[in-house]
Amino acid sequence: MRSLIVLKFLSLFTVILLFGCAVTEDIISDYDDKIDFNYYETYVLCLDDFQVDNTKYTNLDNAFVRQLIGNELDNQMAALGYKTNVFKPQLQAGFKISIIEKENIVRNCEFESEFDYWRTCTINTVIYTQEALIIYVSDIEKNQVIWQASIPCELNKSKHALKKYTKELVDQLFLEYPEISK
Repeated sequence: MRSLIVLKFLSLFTVILLFGCAVTEDIISDYDDKIDFNYYETYVLCLDDFQVDNTKYTNLDNAFVRQLIGNELDNQMAALGYKTNVFKPQLQAGFKISIIEKENIVRNCEFESEFDYWRTCTINTVIYTQEALIIYVSDIEKNQVIWQASIPCELNKSKHALKKYTKELVDQLFLEYPEISK
């Protein structure tokens, strides 16, 4: 009986440990389910998306980061079997880097002793950013986004680390791309 209880406890502990250590990403993805993604053959990257939008955050959004994302986006579209065609593309693939500034108020209250009231209570405001990478594919003729996906990200990394990181981000997003057979 005791070994059964220990076994149940170990099983429960293992499940909690596995879920506690699991990495979860908040990917949001959507596509037009009326579209036959096998119909399309050609694409072009949106050149406007290579222009830096968030000039206030040059450590997060800059030409280098945008080029890395654009290269990975191009690689993924080619891996899906689409061909680059700048003269008569059917699809346009692009991306956005969303940066939102948030504010958090932190109260730091210290006790003089366990029986006294608070000695000091200071309020600090911490400002931080939340970043997200959004990738989209649109039908040029219909002027309609047919697939998009987004993922929270942290772009404040060294150039070396960014290469690997942006590849992983784009790869994760394209796992959500509708299945095609080319």
